[in-house]
Amino acid sequence: MGRGAVRRRRYHRLHAEARGAPAQQQAPVAATPPPAATPPADPISEPAAVTTPKLECALSVPPKVRVGEPVEVLFKLTNRGDTPVWVLKWQTPLEGILGTVFQVTRDGEEVPYQGPMVKRAAPSADSYMAIAPGATVENTVEVTQAYDFKKPGTYRITFRDGLMDVASRKEDVPRSGGDYKSTPVTCGPVDVTVAAR
Repeated sequence: MGRGAVRRRRYHRLHAEARGAPAQQQAPVAATPPPAATPPADPISEPAAVTTPKLECALSVPPKVRVGEPVEVLFKLTNRGDTPVWVLKWQTPLEGILGTVFQVTRDGEEVPYQGPMVKRAAPSADSYMAIAPGATVENTVEVTQAYDFKKPGTYRITFRDGLMDVASRKEDVPRSGGDYKSTPVTCGPVDVTVAAR
């Protein structure tokens, strides 16, 4: 075989390898899956919206009393959601009046709070009240023990704060480290007229 034939054969072999090389280099690229399949992470954030408590607050009071008579306020909290909730009773009338849970005015002027102020340790499970779906919890408090109702006039009583902590799972109470989940509630104010004797 002459040198020309050897060169031609070597040329054809190199040319064939050169043509086959791109196909061999592209095979691994085609085999790697495209990096598009990441959407399953989104549903993880949904439970927060689903478990948002739906709580409704209401106050009621006798429309008229005389100076020196007790003024009793009925506080009701209703769970309008589909799942039970656990509400921390602190800073609500559910535990009585142990702080400035109400704002009280007489004819538009603020009536200062004169009741007890308490220092607390961490809450226990007993510090919470469970409210089943559709259920209502309530408590009646006597506001003249914490506010001065001795002058005649029209007194307006408003629930001052939202709820300090609301949990949607029993295993979350009591919270560790004070990681409370406060929840606002709207309570319409109530008026009582205190008349002179």
